[in-house]
Amino acid sequence: MSLELDVAADVQIIKADLDNKKHALDIVKIVDLFARDPMGQDEPLEEEVRVDMIAEMKKIPTTMTYIAYHDDEPVGIVTCFIGFSTFTASKTFKIHDVAVHPDARGLGVGTKLLNKVKEEAEEMGCSKVTLEVREDNPAKRLYEREGFEYGEPRWWYMTHELN
Repeated sequence: MSLELDVAADVQIIKADLDNKKHALDIVKIVDLFARDPMGQDEPLEEEVRVDMIAEMKKIPTTMTYIAYHDDEPVGIVTCFIGFSTFTASKTFKIHDVAVHPDARGLGVGTKLLNKVKEEAEEMGCSKVTLEVREDNPAKRLYEREGFEYGEPRWWYMTHELN
């Protein structure tokens, strides 16, 4: 896919319906492209993950995925979950994945997806939008431009694998 597009006019952001087969396939397609990227896991998704992803997402009631479409082709997604802040006693909007098709990077698709998320979070009464990003991910520049900060003192994302 080679793109020349006016993101404002040519890209539509929709909230995915996980029961819609096209939406489900498009989500898996974009996540698989992201997984193949060095900022993902540098290899395709395992077949079991490709098959189970949407069914497992449906089990989490606060899951929301937004898809960016250009001429009915998916060019990006953002998957989010509603969380809760005990410090503010309010909902939070946690971005888990932002993935843009490699041919659409740098064209404003990520910005449009993030703007949709911030709009939705505000409408839902969330106190903040959070995301995690690898230290070496060039997308950090996008997140910084869009007002995401590291916090003071600096926040760290930690993980403990269970499998």
